Amino acid sequence: MKKRSYPARIPGIACPHCRARAIAYDSVEIDLLTREIRFRCDDADCGHTFVGQLGIFRTVRPSMKPNPAVQLPMGQWRSKPANDDTRVPANDDVLPAAVAVPVDGTEPMTG
Repeated sequence: MKKRSYPARIPGIACPHCRARAIAYDSVEIDLLTREIRFRCDDADCGHTFVGQLGIFRTVRPSMKPNPAVQLPMGQWRSKPANDDTRVPANDDVLPAAVAVPVDGTEPMTG
């Protein structure tokens, strides 16, 4: 497998107090699927230091070298959108106002 030639990115998140950039400076493995990460706010006037967690939730593409100790559900890259409702709206059985239905049973005329 070819190595990628781009610089490593420093994981970061916004400080929950001042919204400035907070940079990860240390981490500890909790278990196979979870790391605890220590962050420090970049704003010297704020100085907030806090801990976050990074977790693995689902598999998008299975590993070619699976670890039997790791049991993750299969999933999609992103969750489904909030508007994924597949029900038919209640008014879909009514023809649009622009369609006139003739009384003699012939095809509807548009106009």
